[in-house]
Amino acid sequence: MNCIDIVFVSNSKNSYLWLMTRNAIRTATQNAGMDIGKVVVVEECLIARPQPDAKMLYYDFEFNYNKCLNLGFSVCESKYVAFCNNDLYFSKEWAKNAVSAGYLSVSPSPRHYFKGVVEGYEIGKQLLGWCIIVDRVVMERIGGFDTPVKFWYSDNVYAEQIKAAGIKHALVGNSRVKHLTSQSLIKVVKGKARMNMQKGQEKIFKQYKKEKYVNSSSKE
Repeated sequence: MNCIDIVFVSNSKNSYLWLMTRNAIRTATQNAGMDIGKVVVVEECLIARPQPDAKMLYYDFEFNYNKCLNLGFSVCESKYVAFCNNDLYFSKEWAKNAVSAGYLSVSPSPRHYFKGVVEGYEIGKQLLGWCIIVDRVVMERIGGFDTPVKFWYSDNVYAEQIKAAGIKHALVGNSRVKHLTSQSLIKVVKGKARMNMQKGQEKIFKQYKKEKYVNSSSKE
C-alpha cells in the first residue's frame, strides 16, 4: 500500500493550541495503519515553536483555509494526502481503512456506531471538511482547492469542485476520527463576531457557486 502524507492547518498562539496540534500529529501517525510519508504543519503563528518530526510551513498571507491546504499540498509527494484541522483525535487504522474503501475522496466518521460507506457531498454528513483524505489525482483534476472564502464554507467549495469534476466522495465508517469542534477558532474569534463572519462567508460562497457553476452551466 502507498504512503499517506498528512497536512495540518494550525495556529499555535499559545501552549494549549500547540499541544492540541501535537496530540493530533501523535494520534494520526501512531494510528494510521499504513506508512506515513510527510507530516506537514501549515502554521499561522510566525513565532510558534516547531512540531517535532513535522515539516513546518509558516505562511505570511491573510488566513485562508483552502490556501493553507494548497500550500501544504505543494510539498507533498505521496499517493494519498489527508487534509486536516489540528483539533482531531485519530483512531486505529484510520488512514488504512479510509484508502481501502476505494474512493478518490473520503472523510472519516466521528461516529463509532456507523460501520458502512455512504456516498454523497452533503457537508456535515458525508463530507466533513475537518478531515478529507484524497488520492492525489483529485488535486490534479481540480487544480487545487479554490479559495473564495477564508474559513467557513471551504468544504462547500471543495464539494462543488469535485462534483463538477465527476469525483465521488464517501463517508467511511471504519475510518474514525473525532473532531474537537473548532477549538482554534473558538479561542481566537468570539460569539457574535464569529456569527457575523460566518454569514459573510456564506454570502461569498453563494456568489462563487452562482458565478462558477450555475451561470457557466446555463451558458453551455
